[in-house]
Amino acid sequence: MYQLIALVLTFMLIPILIKFKVKLGYAILTTAMVLGMVSGIGISSFFNAVSGVFTSSSSQNTILVVTMVSILGGVMKHYGILDVIVDTMQKVIGSKRNIITIIPAMVGFLTIPGGAILSAPFVNRIGEEIELSPPRRAAINLVFRHLAMFLLPFSTSIIIVPTILPDFSIPFLILLNSVFVAGIVITGYIMFLRDIRLEQVEAKERNLRNILKLALYISPIYVCVIITGITGIPFYLTMFSSLLIVYILGNKKDFLTTMVKSINYKIVITVTSVLIMQSTIMKMTDMLEIFNNIFQASDNFFTIALVLLITSTFFGFMTGYKVAALAITLPLIAQLNVSYEMIHVYVYIATGCAFIGYFFSPLHLCQAFTVQIMNVSTLDLYKEYRLYAPILILILVISAFVFSLVL
Repeated sequence: MYQLIALVLTFMLIPILIKFKVKLGYAILTTAMVLGMVSGIGISSFFNAVSGVFTSSSSQNTILVVTMVSILGGVMKHYGILDVIVDTMQKVIGSKRNIITIIPAMVGFLTIPGGAILSAPFVNRIGEEIELSPPRRAAINLVFRHLAMFLLPFSTSIIIVPTILPDFSIPFLILLNSVFVAGIVITGYIMFLRDIRLEQVEAKERNLRNILKLALYISPIYVCVIITGITGIPFYLTMFSSLLIVYILGNKKDFLTTMVKSINYKIVITVTSVLIMQSTIMKMTDMLEIFNNIFQASDNFFTIALVLLITSTFFGFMTGYKVAALAITLPLIAQLNVSYEMIHVYVYIATGCAFIGYFFSPLHLCQAFTVQIMNVSTLDLYKEYRLYAPILILILVISAFVFSLVL
């Protein structure tokens, strides 16, 4: 219980430090160091958590990918690639309200950490043109950025499930997830887009030439995904091919200098701090045991669902990492003696709650990057979410209950 209390109290340092104008990355790093000292895991264990971030291949990959994404976003903006994409999209699609949702959803299919770095400048520019407030722009970028993770079979939060539950059906889970995704889209539209009043604009230049031009200028975003998918080469290496395309499309002047200047060190510090915080929390085994014991005492749908909701949301929020929350809750579900269909319902609850906790966490990388790029305070963004968060929870709970009755 001590570790749980220590984590909750220590986590409160983040909004306090942000209120005193401490940059988010440094606020998270400071909080992680304090947690390491007061959590009771010991100095050596905390040191292992920190060193593990720099020696773990997955952590190294995350840091390198985020660094490369910041470079790609920087050079695409510097050489006007972002402007060409937005202008061409308007000719092909017409409605800026549609474009501001399509771009983050499209980038979401990249399934790389920190992909919001790429979509945020697009959304920011269009949001300025249609006079949306910065917090509203940030919310739109984040809401529509995260749809793909529920539907792509190679999303990390879906891939992890059959590794713990071998007889699990991924297509069945994706079918259930599609209901939650529909809720996210409808709620996001009603809360953040419905009140936008724009003149109806027809896509008068929706011709093959502009469609091909759009495909060409978007290619730096997708070519790395295609190459990685075919060859298995890490993203941070295949993204050099994306940079090569930008070099060819741009004016080539001072390209290497622009690449170096495009490295966003604040973002690199933020992602490293988040990884240290996540690693520290996962060392707190006494706290993890508390949740396991509570789950073992649950014996019906409502108590199990409630424990999953609390546990998955809690660890999603505290780690800012959906997979970390699932790594804790899925082994608990594996112990249940219930029907094949109900296993899927419980996993649906766990994945949905892990997403909700992760989505609203200050450690959520896409949120951290979006607020930095759009110069929005985390507190102002949370004010924008004040109704959105409880509605998402309600959608998840109601849909899960209906599934438990009909499956």
